[in-house]
Amino acid sequence: MDKGREHFDGIENEYERMIIKIVPSAGDFFGSVLSFVSEGKIRVLELGSGTGFVTSMLVEKNGEAEITCIDLAPGMLEVAKGKPELSGAEFITGDFREVWGDGFYDLVLTTLCLHHLPDEDRAFVIAKIYNSLNKGGVFVNGDVFAAESVNEENLNMKWWRREMINSGFSHKEADLMIQKREDNSAYLDKILDYTGKLASAGFKDVLLPYKNRIYGVVVGFK
Repeated sequence: MDKGREHFDGIENEYERMIIKIVPSAGDFFGSVLSFVSEGKIRVLELGSGTGFVTSMLVEKNGEAEITCIDLAPGMLEVAKGKPELSGAEFITGDFREVWGDGFYDLVLTTLCLHHLPDEDRAFVIAKIYNSLNKGGVFVNGDVFAAESVNEENLNMKWWRREMINSGFSHKEADLMIQKREDNSAYLDKILDYTGKLASAGFKDVLLPYKNRIYGVVVGFK
């Protein structure tokens, strides 16, 4: 089964309720991603856009942006298409390893998505992003990353479980999310490995403006 479909099919009506409980300090995390959205008429490509949770915030920040969204889960995109504020966005259903928007972009962004890809596929997509950006373009990825050691991972999981329960998840729901991370562990990059992929793709300046345990925002400038 495709990993993306395994994670997201059938939860489109619950996704936005869940995500703010899954991500501790969600406002800071998504706010950091959106802080790199510039003003004016820019072309934006969002990968793994889902229900348009981040897309709606993007439109609120820059109503002039021309936005293309790609996601492989039709149910998630149907939710996004039903949002009035996203009536001007283009939606593409498919796997962004295989489908893509036309032309070049000023900003490519993705959140909580690339960690579902095998390592080689992630490097392939990063290179594709670089080649799709205009000169001076920006790539922003808010995602989860691997710990540097087993001890750090254990401490992070205790913290994450506590944060999810404090946000309203049941113990069972929190344990399920931790199990999903364990099942996905082979796909996770450490921060330095990930930033190295951006450098190898050609990004001349790579920043880490936000990090909170397993969550980080990495930004590459072309």
